Amino acid sequence: MSAEHAVQLKEAVRQAKEDSFESGKVEGDAEGYNRGIKAGRLLEREEREEALRIQAEREAIRRRKEAEERARWLVSDQPIGFDERIKEEIRRDVKARTGQDPRPRQWDMILSNDPATYVIAGAGSGKSTSLVLRVVALNLYRAISLNRISVFTFTRESRKDFVKKLRQCMGKWDVELSDDEARSVVRTFHSMVLKMARSIEPSLQVLELMDMEKGKTMRDIDIDNLLEVGVGATDAEQEPQRGSEDGGIADTGAARDPKSDAVPERDKFLRLAYERAFMNDPDFAAVIAAIYRYSQLQAKRPKEDATKGLEKNVAEHDAQMSSFVEDAWRSRIAPGVWPPQDVVPVAEPIQLSTSMSRPYRVHGYLPVMEAYVVLGGAKYFPDETDVVGKFINGKRKLLAARSDKPIVWIDTVEQLTELTTVLAWYQAYQEKRATVPMFEWRAPGDIGRKSLLRTFFDSAQFVENLGLPVAATMAAALSKEAAAALTGPERLLAEAVARFWPVFENVLREHQIWTFNQLFTYFSEDHPEHFKDVDTFVLGAMQHLLIDEFQDISPQIVKWVRGCQRELVKRGLPGSLTCVGDDWQSIYGWRGSSPDFFVRFKEHFPAVSHGCIKLEENFRSSDHILRCAESVLVNVAGMESKTCEAKSRWAGEEMPVLLHEAKGELPYRQLRELLLAEVERTGATEKEPMLVLSRSGKGHRELSKEKRPAWGKSVKFMTFHAAKGLEARSVVLLEDCVYFGVNPLKNFLYGRAGLGSFDVAQRAEARRLAYVGITRAMERCYWFAVVEKGKDGAFGSVPMGRSFVARCEADGTMRPRAPVSLAGIGLQ
Repeated sequence: MSAEHAVQLKEAVRQAKEDSFESGKVEGDAEGYNRGIKAGRLLEREEREEALRIQAEREAIRRRKEAEERARWLVSDQPIGFDERIKEEIRRDVKARTGQDPRPRQWDMILSNDPATYVIAGAGSGKSTSLVLRVVALNLYRAISLNRISVFTFTRESRKDFVKKLRQCMGKWDVELSDDEARSVVRTFHSMVLKMARSIEPSLQVLELMDMEKGKTMRDIDIDNLLEVGVGATDAEQEPQRGSEDGGIADTGAARDPKSDAVPERDKFLRLAYERAFMNDPDFAAVIAAIYRYSQLQAKRPKEDATKGLEKNVAEHDAQMSSFVEDAWRSRIAPGVWPPQDVVPVAEPIQLSTSMSRPYRVHGYLPVMEAYVVLGGAKYFPDETDVVGKFINGKRKLLAARSDKPIVWIDTVEQLTELTTVLAWYQAYQEKRATVPMFEWRAPGDIGRKSLLRTFFDSAQFVENLGLPVAATMAAALSKEAAAALTGPERLLAEAVARFWPVFENVLREHQIWTFNQLFTYFSEDHPEHFKDVDTFVLGAMQHLLIDEFQDISPQIVKWVRGCQRELVKRGLPGSLTCVGDDWQSIYGWRGSSPDFFVRFKEHFPAVSHGCIKLEENFRSSDHILRCAESVLVNVAGMESKTCEAKSRWAGEEMPVLLHEAKGELPYRQLRELLLAEVERTGATEKEPMLVLSRSGKGHRELSKEKRPAWGKSVKFMTFHAAKGLEARSVVLLEDCVYFGVNPLKNFLYGRAGLGSFDVAQRAEARRLAYVGITRAMERCYWFAVVEKGKDGAFGSVPMGRSFVARCEADGTMRPRAPVSLAGIGLQ
């Protein structure tokens, strides 16, 4: 083969290889491409399917959550239905038929389309008229039957006033409502739950009504709010509790005929259960024995009540005066009674506390009670200088504040006689032959002594108002960790109630009797199965709710309302909820109520949309009165912010709120003169009286007890709490609003209900109570108080020197203001 041919062959081979490579490359690329396309499309399809799957899953989750959220809704998912045409028609008709012209924010409330609306209504904002017009709008312009509307009011007076306004207003549209028809719309919570219960069992007996239903059955529309302060309570009992050192509870018990002296039916069943528990439960009997002992001990006072000056004065005269006092008890006051045989003489002074610099004289020791006895009785030592009386009162105050040792303080012969009775009972108890003891004591958190059974009942009611089971909750308070925070008396109370309450409930079951609290619990959201027997016509009255004073609602009532509305949603009858309140005026936390349900309305009452309306225009008070009232709430946490604007005829009144800090006691003589002058100045009458409000019933008793006062019936005396919703041109406030107690048991109960600290809530509530008192005034407000050192009260929180407040003399005369000097800051 020639060289040339070899080169040509080699080139041919090379070219063939290149062609083969190129061809293979092209074919390979094509194959790879095709394979890639196929794999890519497969991957794309898989990814698309995965994306669709994820999307479908997310949509399913969204729909499930939406369904779950909708299931939580307590009202309709549709607006009320006030379109622009209807709104314009209502506005025109209201002005033409009533002559009224509501303010823009009031119209927002009247015509709110949101199925769940809460209205923050400041004091004197005209909320009642707006509520009445909302009922008219729902009934006459949205064709919602009055059988499907309920207005819940808080007090007997507010209900009476609302019924009157509703009848008058409907009459303007030529709709005549009878009193009964109006009262079937304007209700109390108790009347509605009674209607529900008796729709199932017409003969059902309710403990709190048994005294009033003897021989007759009360109509449900005749039932008022049994939690209202003053219902079934004496004047002294209309006082909220202030803590373990100083407090009290209003009677939330049975409705009674005030003319009857018979023992209330409630007390009969309480006693039956008490006797049964005492005889059958040795541990309960032991707790009662411990409480009986505690009932004889001196009540404790805050340590700061005993000043160094007081301690020094008592110490200087203790030896001489103590001997003098005991000689008087032996020879003159209670000869033959003092000393009882169980009292062991004590010759030497006793160191009663490490906080006191020296020991003090006592008059004996009781081994069975592990307590020292000290004789007092200032009233038995009358003289011109009252030296002995002042010493006795000073020593009592000192030992109540500082003594670490238990003290039995005897002030009267009756107390000494009671002590001998207790000692005799203890002897019988140790010998296992004791009878069931009936006695009074000052329970932790109470302001005064009450019967043992009343304290058990009130304590259990407090727990139930919080929406908690009594026995289980009180037992939980005795757990190791919780019990460590309680005082000894609180542990006794918790154990006694935990053991007593199941026995009491068994007694009621045996007699087929219910309490109102049991009815609220039975028809609550915790027991949806119980609604099955309630006819839709009856339950339908809860479809469209308007609730006034919502800031004072209790957890128990909230559970009942939610249970009713959720059942209506289940039956295909969702409705609406309009709640009106003012967290600045929430003053019933001592009873178990809480503004939390109002402040966090959206959380507690889920809905598709919520309306929030603020009524901040005040048509009652002067600007000075409003600014002073707001000043006591500065730095009070957890409240909705608002600033009320004075729009009343008194808006520009120049007289500031006048404060007088009294020394020792209130100046009642000068107060009488002030009341007469104000009655004459304002032309007060029985129908439009001036108001005198006090923190406790005792505060105004010096004035209100007069049989033929010169002011006649032109002055109305009541507590701050009882005056809620009232107004007067001139108002006189007596006593400071202060909470200075420590109540570990109620702190535990409040925490258990998810409401935080009871003590913290009560300190804020004391300020709000002052706000309520001040805002009762239209033109003038006077405030007289004795301020105790170390007590952080509302009176002392008012910023003196501001234009809206000034000091006054004891007769109410305004003191001249100190001149304002601008020297030193470059101004003349």
